[in-house]
Amino acid sequence: MASAGARRGLLALLATAAAAGAAWADGPGQARLLGSVIWEDQSAEFGGLSGFTFTEPGGAFYAVSDHGLLLSGLILRDAAGVISGVEATGAARFIDNKGEPARGFHGDAEAVRVAPDGAILVAFESYARVARFRPPGMQPEPMQDWDRFRAIWGNEGMESLALSDDGRVMTLREAPGPDGYASFLYRGGRTWVTGPSLVTDGSFAAVDADFGPDGRLYVLERSYSILSGYQTRISAYRAEGEGFGAPDVLLQTEAGAFGDFEGMDVWRDPAGRMIATLISDNNFVSLIPTVIAEFELPAGALQEQSP
Repeated sequence: MASAGARRGLLALLATAAAAGAAWADGPGQARLLGSVIWEDQSAEFGGLSGFTFTEPGGAFYAVSDHGLLLSGLILRDAAGVISGVEATGAARFIDNKGEPARGFHGDAEAVRVAPDGAILVAFESYARVARFRPPGMQPEPMQDWDRFRAIWGNEGMESLALSDDGRVMTLREAPGPDGYASFLYRGGRTWVTGPSLVTDGSFAAVDADFGPDGRLYVLERSYSILSGYQTRISAYRAEGEGFGAPDVLLQTEAGAFGDFEGMDVWRDPAGRMIATLISDNNFVSLIPTVIAEFELPAGALQEQSP
């Protein structure tokens, strides 16, 4: 979710927000834009999409909103496999821990991943927590005690959720600290432990994270200026022992080139390319589009991670 200052500046940025085909800072070792589409929906509660994950690589997906909704859909592609449209297939509201529809402080869903058993894991900001759901059932299965993350309740808690192929679950603090991005690791039941910090330069905030098919941790980052708009960065981290090494920056857009990208899924297409699919949060401003964009991550910038 964008900060209050960012929301105040949104209307002034309509000329530069999330335009398909906008410029970005490319070059050696940088990601390449493959395509983008605007997801249009006339329902009153559509918008504010902050989390995204495929249930089938490159096809069916889930997205979650700041207002407590789980949306499902399908990415449409042309004959060359380039994204060409979006088809919505369903919507449902999360239930909170008290059995009520999740709204307001309890409904700020920020990230989503699909577990191997088909359940979905959702990270919430405001009332910070991670919960397991089993659609079409929307009753939560708590993954921590109710006050485990009380110290980070509010708007700069955790916006990311990474799930590896071997079942590791990690979330990051949105705002970097002196040592970088603080992380939390899930240990089963209701147990979370403090994980390693991720080195960063402090100029961006972490808004999503995903373990890619190559085993690396990809972090989607955002910077915002009321004068120049949003800037997006994707950093890739290689595991080193119990922690992670310094990041490789694979994408850094020009300020104002796109909107507020907050959700990301990293996957490999049939041609073997590593793709990052991003979704933007329009902060419920109807004149700002919700964009889904895809970038090819640079081949050869990083060697495959050994298991």
